[in-house]
Amino acid sequence: MEERTTIARPYAEAAFAQASREGAVEQWLGAVELLATIVKEPAVSERLAHPRFSNEQLSELVLAVGAGVDEELFNGTRENFIKVLLENRRLGYAPEISELFQWLKREDEKQIDVEVISAYPLDGPAEVAIAAVVKERLGKEVLITTLVDKSLFGGVVVRAGDQVIDLSLRGKMDQLSSLMQS
Repeated sequence: MEERTTIARPYAEAAFAQASREGAVEQWLGAVELLATIVKEPAVSERLAHPRFSNEQLSELVLAVGAGVDEELFNGTRENFIKVLLENRRLGYAPEISELFQWLKREDEKQIDVEVISAYPLDGPAEVAIAAVVKERLGKEVLITTLVDKSLFGGVVVRAGDQVIDLSLRGKMDQLSSLMQS
């Protein structure tokens, strides 16, 4: 997966830079998300991998599907972006480009996705408290997602970007076990 992300990164950065210049980040976001959805369709992904289909045919297919959703979404520079991806045989990287574009947008807006895993469902005040602590620590707006994992026994695990804070009972027991084995 890392290689695909590495290949997709310059395209996502170029798309985000263009979107910022145009003042059309939301439109570009919609376009790259739709493009990722289209590319994931089996009928399209098969055609991308097949040498029989020309870039022009693939471009027509993708643009027609996009127009069926929103006539304006793949116009102008966004249409050119699709053609550049096709010419460089990178259209299949649209899902990674979309993820990276979203990440760049969140970074630009000083936002971060935070995943909170707890042994039991969290109530609203607990989510707000965790979000406030993470916001204070990282200086970014927090977009929180919660999951339940009963194997934690109690406490929470907080994942923010590449940082992980393990405050679960299972984590504490694992630490204690490691200390006892030393």
